[in-house]
Amino acid sequence: MRKLVECDHCHGAKQCRSHGGKSCEKCLLSAGRKPRDWAIVRCTYCGGRGKVWVEEDEQPPAEETTEPAAEPSAEA
Repeated sequence: MRKLVECDHCHGAKQCRSHGGKSCEKCLLSAGRKPRDWAIVRCTYCGGRGKVWVEEDEQPPAEETTEPAAEPSAEA
């Protein structure tokens, strides 16, 4: 099942500011800027949307595996 969650990289801000107020190298390069530019560009992880789709594993409901207690056998 897919779930829409907040982007871990920009924290929903839609712009990368992960390196002390400026964008990270990956986001800068993706926007066509130089790695040392002091600029704020859109986040490349979410595409500037602030949210990303993640796959969430569907876990079947926990089935109760209680077995009946073993009855003592009357051996005589």
